Amino acid sequence: MRSRRSFMRLAAAGAAGSLLTASGASAKRKPKKTPPATSAPPAPIKPRVLRPGDTVGLVAPASYTFDLWQLDDAAARVEALGLKPKFGKYVRGRRGFLSGTDEERLEDLHAMFADRSVSAVFAIQGGYGTPRLLDRLDYDLIRRNPKILLGYSDITGLHLAIGRKSGLVTFHGPNMTGSLPPRTLDLLKKALFVAEPIGELTNPDEPDPLNVEFPLRTVAPGIARGRIVGGNLTLVSATMGTPYEIETKGRVLFLEDTGEAPYRIDRMLVQLRLAGKLQQAAGIVFGTCTDCGPGRSSFELSLSLSEVLMEQLGTLGKPVLAGLVFGHTKEMSIVPMGVEAQVNATARRVTILEAATLPA
Repeated sequence: MRSRRSFMRLAAAGAAGSLLTASGASAKRKPKKTPPATSAPPAPIKPRVLRPGDTVGLVAPASYTFDLWQLDDAAARVEALGLKPKFGKYVRGRRGFLSGTDEERLEDLHAMFADRSVSAVFAIQGGYGTPRLLDRLDYDLIRRNPKILLGYSDITGLHLAIGRKSGLVTFHGPNMTGSLPPRTLDLLKKALFVAEPIGELTNPDEPDPLNVEFPLRTVAPGIARGRIVGGNLTLVSATMGTPYEIETKGRVLFLEDTGEAPYRIDRMLVQLRLAGKLQQAAGIVFGTCTDCGPGRSSFELSLSLSEVLMEQLGTLGKPVLAGLVFGHTKEMSIVPMGVEAQVNATARRVTILEAATLPA
């Protein structure tokens, strides 16, 4: 599993030539329209539940796929769910670190939402580049054609913007080039094929109770209830100050990340605190942050991640739970964005209270 930062280092060598060849096309691009002013999110719209044999559109709205054989693996994962894969026209494209030009990636997204034979839209992978699309997405098209949207990492940009502008309930869960172990596969089937509340989100079973790999921690006790918002912390931070920034008032805020040292996690949480986003949330769930320890050279100078979370989240006077396995982990919970949930930080429990889909 690659971190967002290591992905950029790997992509840099091949990016230069692609950027040069694409420069002419970029110069001809029409000026972007000024985004509408920030407004309150519309009422939630739920997609229909999936049925075996439904067709799933596979799109690449962020980074390109290094190994094209991984597309075969992505199709196999869709088929393991009992669904039929349909690749977007440009999923094999590349422009630098992107999976094709902005126009091509937008075309694939719009085509899948407009195609009546497609019942859901799954991201092939994350990486970088989804925020480049947000001011040109057709949110009315998405609102008129509500479908399950699944993905995580950079796909958080779509979760935030589509939730804010279309009101569609979306799913923070596996990208199709990532791992899909049996437990996660079962959780995904429950989330996408059953029009009922998912219920409690739990971490994987621990074979050694005295050497717990995925502990849940109470950062601040209490119980809170609200609609779910959030996703990858880096993307939440990157969209601040835009018409797509996160709305946290009265919501349960879910955050996760990978490959970020404690000082960078601290900086992003401070940004959200200064903007009032942390204070406005009803409660907060911070996920397992993979590879988020200090570098060796800074170990003696650094705060630990637990110290950062206690300082920035533990003093807010609201329930905060840390350690839920979702996002950049091999095993992961499926988190439906936009539905009611309850976090009981005292009892270390998170429960999805509302169905995220409509019956077929």
